[in-house]
Amino acid sequence: MIQILADSPDDAALIAKAVGSDARIVDDPVRFANGGSHVECLILGWRHPIPTEKTELLRKIERDTPWVPVIVVTDRAPEAARLLSDIRVAAVIWFANLRTELKPGIASAKQSILLLRLAAQAEEAKLPPALRSGVVYSFSAATRQPARGVKELAEAVCRSPTTLSEQFRESFGGTANLSGFLSALTVLKAHELRLSGLDWDAVAKHLGFTRQTLHNKSTRWPGSTLKQLARTRQAPLHAKFIADFAQPLLNPSRQPLPSPGPADRSFFDRVRRFQSSLARHDPRDSESAGGTAG
Repeated sequence: MIQILADSPDDAALIAKAVGSDARIVDDPVRFANGGSHVECLILGWRHPIPTEKTELLRKIERDTPWVPVIVVTDRAPEAARLLSDIRVAAVIWFANLRTELKPGIASAKQSILLLRLAAQAEEAKLPPALRSGVVYSFSAATRQPARGVKELAEAVCRSPTTLSEQFRESFGGTANLSGFLSALTVLKAHELRLSGLDWDAVAKHLGFTRQTLHNKSTRWPGSTLKQLARTRQAPLHAKFIADFAQPLLNPSRQPLPSPGPADRSFFDRVRRFQSSLARHDPRDSESAGGTAG
């Protein structure tokens, strides 16, 4: 469910129309900020100028529920961008671009928060230290640019690619390998980028692969052509990734993976600082960096 709070009923209805059937409009800021277990994304529709008390609502959400992505829809104005620059939101979208940019923004926000949740859960999972560091990095990096192979991952976390591959296979009982896991994360990111409106050639270029390599990854997991992948909804793809990789790796007892809560906050802060460092340093240098160990 996607919850919407706006300055006016007309703006709320405009945003809800762009969101579609998952939208729910609320008119109480407290109820909006508290969200609920079924809220996947929060959208605020504010016209410029944005009063200080409204930015305080954003800070409350960031402080109390950092695992829920927030999108702000506002007027195109430099002052609005400056005002929101020091508050962590998933996206800022102009009202003028609502029809073309909101749905891709929601898709990106949902996927990023899923991966951050998995990273937080990986930090607490019963995994060997080397593998834990590799898995946490893999989930976190995939919100921006997934590791392209085992060699690149090993360099990023300063671990042996052989150790990472062996520990991953052992954790899966020999039924999956690390390169397949990383490939699936790449497919998730490729699918998100395709939902944003990029064609497959542009998606492949962004991820540092050829289109044929991307096609091969998609046929490996989830077992579809790129044409079929483009028609796949995001929620079923996420569910398949959790069932095929996250659940067996992080919680082999097959109990439901826990929802994030207040105890995750400090780790979310560390993940976000880590994401900022990714923007300053990218270890990839050539397609050959995508090692095949595992």
